[in-house]
Amino acid sequence: MGVESAGAIGDNERRRAERGSQAGARARVKRSTGFLTLICGLAILAVAAADASAGSDRKPRAGPAPFDYFRCAGEAVPDWPFDVRGAPDGRLDWTFLGARPITDEFWSGDTDASGRVASIAVHPTNPNVAYAATASGGLWKTTDGGANWTPLTDTLSNLNSGWVTLDPGDPEIVYLGTGEYATGASGDGLFRSADGGATWTRIATTAQVGTSVSRIVVHPTNPSILHVSGRSGVTRSIDGGTNWSSLQLSNVSDLVIDANNPSTLYCGRRNVGLYKSTNDGQTWTALTTGLPAASVGRINMGIARSNPQVLYAGFVNINNGGLLGFYKTSDGGANWTQKTNTPNYPSPQGSYDHFVAVDPTDENVVYAGGVFPSYAPAGVIRTTDGGDSWIDITISKFGGQVHPDQHCMAFGPDGTIWVGNDGGVWKSPDPGAYWINCNATLAVTQNYQIALHPTDPHRLMGGTQDNGTHGRFADVLAWPQIIGGDGGFLAYDYEDPAWTYTTYVRLAIFRFFNGGYNATITGPWSGVDPAGFIAPLVMDPNDPRILLGGTNRVWRTLNARAGTVTWTALSGNLAGSGVLNAIAVARGDSNVIYVGSTTGIIHVTTDAATWEDRTIIGNVSSVADIVIDPADAGHAFLSLFATSGGRVYETTDYGVNWTARGLGLPGGLSARALAVDWRTDPPRLFVGTGVAVYASYNGGATWIKDSLNLPNVNIGDLAIDRMNNSLTAGTYGRGAWRTPLPCVPGDLDADDAVTPDDVPPFVAALLASTLSAEDRCGADVNEDGIVDGRDVEKMVDRLIP
Repeated sequence: MGVESAGAIGDNERRRAERGSQAGARARVKRSTGFLTLICGLAILAVAAADASAGSDRKPRAGPAPFDYFRCAGEAVPDWPFDVRGAPDGRLDWTFLGARPITDEFWSGDTDASGRVASIAVHPTNPNVAYAATASGGLWKTTDGGANWTPLTDTLSNLNSGWVTLDPGDPEIVYLGTGEYATGASGDGLFRSADGGATWTRIATTAQVGTSVSRIVVHPTNPSILHVSGRSGVTRSIDGGTNWSSLQLSNVSDLVIDANNPSTLYCGRRNVGLYKSTNDGQTWTALTTGLPAASVGRINMGIARSNPQVLYAGFVNINNGGLLGFYKTSDGGANWTQKTNTPNYPSPQGSYDHFVAVDPTDENVVYAGGVFPSYAPAGVIRTTDGGDSWIDITISKFGGQVHPDQHCMAFGPDGTIWVGNDGGVWKSPDPGAYWINCNATLAVTQNYQIALHPTDPHRLMGGTQDNGTHGRFADVLAWPQIIGGDGGFLAYDYEDPAWTYTTYVRLAIFRFFNGGYNATITGPWSGVDPAGFIAPLVMDPNDPRILLGGTNRVWRTLNARAGTVTWTALSGNLAGSGVLNAIAVARGDSNVIYVGSTTGIIHVTTDAATWEDRTIIGNVSSVADIVIDPADAGHAFLSLFATSGGRVYETTDYGVNWTARGLGLPGGLSARALAVDWRTDPPRLFVGTGVAVYASYNGGATWIKDSLNLPNVNIGDLAIDRMNNSLTAGTYGRGAWRTPLPCVPGDLDADDAVTPDDVPPFVAALLASTLSAEDRCGADVNEDGIVDGRDVEKMVDRLIP
């Protein structure tokens, strides 16, 4: 992160298969099961010990990122729809690199995966048409049963998605609720399309429907009546979204409607219980008979379309994330009976992955979704007798399995079930018999971090949410998985890229050689130090055998390639009550290190031993990224996960003083990733926000949204490839993208510097009648769009400062 260069590990990881590549090929390298049992078992123990020491909020089976993990948060494009993508004076032109899909994904049965899907809606009469609302990659549509998908919302103000619903009377009318309920990622209200997703209008703001949406319900006979639930409560409109009533209740995790009597609705209030309304949602009454009153967490429901008096509700235990109880009513909620044979399907993370769905034609056929059966009690389960007995259908009898962490289910008009989870979309015409993987063209991977290969521009790696670390080994869109689970920081050895390093949550570190797993080299911090969900690991730019990792302390190894890797703590606690987010080492001096924490604390050392507090006065925002000038160790930039104020800061004296350079960024945008092009004076700055990339070409004085062709998506990481003059973005929801960097004005010989060698081609450019685009860019030294005599003075200034 900032250098030029999670469900996952649980008991199941004994069975993990390693993924890799040799000599740039895409061939997968597998190891024996016994060997993997030993290796991954050690990693499990280390991570489990660290999680156990940190308290109940850190399960060994990591699953989702913490609710407040800053790279998952949402933002909205300022002034949407007027500022959609790009800028009139933008210089960056982005191209999608992949993954589409992630191949050889272990938890998907060694098949394809894509990314987290929060909701699915299937056309009521055409089983080939379906919509997938992805957690942070927007809404996608298929017209051929999931073989091919098309993004519909790349230009919306926010791509975090909570729920998608079709108008029962006119399925060309699509409603998308932004903001993902499961993680609390913020959205930008409710959107409506009247043409199957081709064009969109926002019909409700976050003030009207909340920041994250759990369900949208359209009245079956009067489409002007809409109900929306989410973390802010439940609200309704009776005029198609022109006006909205005040939000009622709070934190509503689910909402269903009685299709036979649509003035009747039911909702589940997280941490409270079930409620019923018989007057179109104007007022609500608690349902209590037969239901639990204590330890209530998230609640999800299913209502039988064939008999709406029958409902099922799954209650999550707030204390352990497991099943508090599964309940059924046959009298519209007056009385409830617990179905005691129900497996503990949501354990241990029902607050994150949980659904209940009833077959629309049979009130006794019910599905519930939780985790995965090989390391948790269950995954997708099914009953055909109203909840008296259940079978697990996660891994089918005759072929296929669904990825862990289930979020939603939808029913097609042909009886096909569709499931959305952390790996993408699956469907089955014969539940329990086989699954059809629908992820081949769904490009919604959530990258936490990326790493660029030091010599091959086609190669890079990405650490993803719950789809492991995957790699691009050639100029193709399909990327094979290298190792499963959640992927975090990662690095190529820049002297010998046969050596690579990946991380899992809480700074578990894996080493690979020639594409195959080599060793687990996690240090002694496990069970001792608190560490971030995605904790920093960086390679020293002066010696690739030196790695630095961050917990609340800085750890360093000098022998990363050795048979036994030893780690030394370089510091005490530098993060206060938080953990370290960012580490940067100076090129030319390994003893100069900058670090930043989730609590906003910044430290700098010039001897790798004595740390000076260089916190920006008044800052409490998480430090997102730090980049050091390769020619001057005292000169650095950092970015903050804040939505106002400076956000990007510069120091020229090792952090003694900081100057705000991000004041020109629009309000509401955070600087969650930072890349600096040091070839110009002042350096060119690129910031990854919650809605694409902003750039400053004058040292931070002004900023533009420079994202032509790049979706309005969260940016997880940015990296500059100086050798190939490009900027790569690892997005959190739309895979990886790349753009050529603008040329350096005055650098006519393309050596990344303005020197006397540039004078002859500069003179030639001034005299030429026609110029190539690259020559025009280089010769336009004063950047006024014209190559003329006025560039001469600026060229002299560059050569003779």
